Amino acid sequence: MMCSLAFGSNMARAEEGHGEHGGKMHEACKADREKFCKGVMGDHEAVRKCMKEHEQDLSEACKQAREEMKKHEHKGGKPGAE
Repeated sequence: MMCSLAFGSNMARAEEGHGEHGGKMHEACKADREKFCKGVMGDHEAVRKCMKEHEQDLSEACKQAREEMKKHEHKGGKPGAE
């Protein structure tokens, strides 16, 4: 039982990104993911690719959150999810 709980927790972190910046990006981009990538939801890599393909179409809040995440990654932070 503990193993499945730990696995579920890790999956949630992968969906939301790492740390504060990943959580902000997850929330800021939620509507964009649903709008542009609804058909691939549940496949983390496909969502990531979809969001990159629609980068120019994303909301300003999502674009800003993605930029913050990129800055965080370049300072040695762990990469986040979309």
